[in-house]
Amino acid sequence: MQIRTCLRAACASTAIAVAAITASATASAAPVTAPPPPVPPGGLVTSFLNNQLVYCSIICPLAVRTAETVAITAGQAPSTFSTAMQAGDPTKAIGITAASITGPTDAEAEQTIVADGTVVAPRALNAFEVGVVGLLDVGPAAAGGPSAIADAVQTARQDTYTAMNLPIEPNPPPTVMPHGAAQVATVAAIDVGAAVAFPAFNDVLSGAFHTPDAMAQELAATGDPARAMAAGADSVTAAGKAASGVVADAIANAADKIGVATGGSPAR
Repeated sequence: MQIRTCLRAACASTAIAVAAITASATASAAPVTAPPPPVPPGGLVTSFLNNQLVYCSIICPLAVRTAETVAITAGQAPSTFSTAMQAGDPTKAIGITAASITGPTDAEAEQTIVADGTVVAPRALNAFEVGVVGLLDVGPAAAGGPSAIADAVQTARQDTYTAMNLPIEPNPPPTVMPHGAAQVATVAAIDVGAAVAFPAFNDVLSGAFHTPDAMAQELAATGDPARAMAAGADSVTAAGKAASGVVADAIANAADKIGVATGGSPAR
């Protein structure tokens, strides 16, 4: 009996030890999410200014390279035209010369526009919307008195600071989390305005570079001014459709979100 008791005690002790080791290993293996760094004094202002420098470091070199491309290719235009004229078709020679400028310029400009539309604009928009939602949370907190207001303000500052310091990456996922119909409607309205200001405008801006290139490329290929004009018109139409489609989608998405937030069903 004494031996059995000792064996049982030993087994129990072993089981407890194994369970403790397993629990410890599981706990150490579980990912631990570190809290966001606290907002330092003046952190929102310095983050805003730093972001402007970061965004410029992304966009400005591309814009400068686009301008340099225009200058370089324009400087080579006389030689390009002289070489093209050897084929004996002045109209095609004009198109070839123009395309030697518009083609490289269009390609460089597109890189600038894409960087703005996929990296800079969505990140800046997300931080702005997070800040707006944080401010909208302050009003309802007034019912809880000064301490609740202070907590809401601190939360707004912290969330905005965190959003302003997210990693730089293409097409960053939004982190804004509106609560209630009023906040959802506010963010949806901002999204529509941002769609006009950023992707839709970028589509139009792209069209401003695509159109002369389409005309020049067509003229270089066919030597037909009428076909070149038609190619330019097609490019303008495509840019307009792309821009209007972006805005229409933003409006439809906003309507869907508001419909769900108000207890209804999506508009689509």
